[in-house]
Amino acid sequence: MRITVLDDDPGIRINPGIERYRITIDGEEVNRCLSADDVAGEVIEVSTDADGNIEIEYGEVKTRTRNGVVTIERI
Repeated sequence: MRITVLDDDPGIRINPGIERYRITIDGEEVNRCLSADDVAGEVIEVSTDADGNIEIEYGEVKTRTRNGVVTIERI
């Protein structure tokens, strides 16, 4: 299953204000997840610096893609 909050992503579009999910990758919870795919083992998340601040690049929120064992749990 692939869930997303991104407009241009092919996954199932969710409303984070109504639907809540716990996403983990390799056992680590992802707090600022934008898209998660448990079949492909891919997570797209908001990139943060060492202090936990959201990084901005060219006026946009910077993202990073991580690969591993992904679990998606509705809470």
